[in-house]
Amino acid sequence: MIEDKELQALVEFGGEREVLSVYLDTDLSYQSKDAVKLKFRERTKGLAGSAQDDITKIEAFLDFEYDWLTRAVAIFAADDDLWKVIPLPISVATQSHYTERPYVRVLMDVLDRFGSFGVAVLDRESLRLLSIDWGGIRAETESVGEELKRHKQGGWAAARYQRHEDNLALLNLKQAAEVVQAFCETSGCKRLMLGGSSGVLAQFKELLSKPVRDHVIGEFAVDMTASTKEIQVRALDVAGRVDLAEEQRLVEQAITAAAKGGAGVTGLVDTLYNLQQGRVQVLLANEAYQSAGHVCGDCGYVFAEAAAVCPLCQGENIISSSDIVNVAIHKAVQTGADVNIVRSNEQLSGAGGIAALLRY
Repeated sequence: MIEDKELQALVEFGGEREVLSVYLDTDLSYQSKDAVKLKFRERTKGLAGSAQDDITKIEAFLDFEYDWLTRAVAIFAADDDLWKVIPLPISVATQSHYTERPYVRVLMDVLDRFGSFGVAVLDRESLRLLSIDWGGIRAETESVGEELKRHKQGGWAAARYQRHEDNLALLNLKQAAEVVQAFCETSGCKRLMLGGSSGVLAQFKELLSKPVRDHVIGEFAVDMTASTKEIQVRALDVAGRVDLAEEQRLVEQAITAAAKGGAGVTGLVDTLYNLQQGRVQVLLANEAYQSAGHVCGDCGYVFAEAAAVCPLCQGENIISSSDIVNVAIHKAVQTGADVNIVRSNEQLSGAGGIAALLRY
């Protein structure tokens, strides 16, 4: 997992030479290490001579340092000025980019899809808490309350005993709610998934404080005896569906706001303009959308249409970029905007492939 300050440093990096950004599919379930290294050599074969030192350094890293435990890895290198290795939780297409700034577009896609969230699995007796980062389990704790057993006999005594058990169950759920509340406060968890039976979860959510209840992004049915792997898979499946629904909601919100002249814009020109103004709150870009653009080498102004001088400072140091979306992502992170890489969304494609929700 990459920390916010590390991401900020990466997008703000700017040296005197270009940066080699490499994404490698290192999933050994279907390929050998030699096959991975061969793909790397093929993807970097046509790069300029000044990148050779970085290529050699990456080759040595793969030979002697990389542990090959993750499905993919991102590497950013620029001579002695930059060396950043980020293990990735999912396979990505092997690719290389030799550009004026780190190519973070793929990294942002992974961050968007596999952020951090907590999982609380519970029944009437027990609670299991898991922290998931980038699709992997970071930590797990378990809390066990009063032992509860359903009384099978009938009659008045049975009813009284059942009320006693129900009271114990409610007490356990209240204690579980307190534990989850403390977990969210201490860990900074802003997204929470719940697992268990529908009846227990409905009762449990009523016991949560409103701020914690607002953090719940989804729930799924699972038994307390389920393996950690099963819980992980089910939670990630729900998280994936939640993420797609959230993408759709944000796209519709941006398109509607733009049509009404509100806090939303669509299309490359308007999106870049508002990024420059620091007005973008959420940047939305289709995963396959790509367009050329330009950056002023003097003031950093980003624009889509060709010009002899910078529209802002009138400088003549204009740098062309084959993927201005990557530049836009840099600008978004630098200005504190959220970045959402949207998957296969026809509405966004029809709106120009890129859009934004604005702060004002």
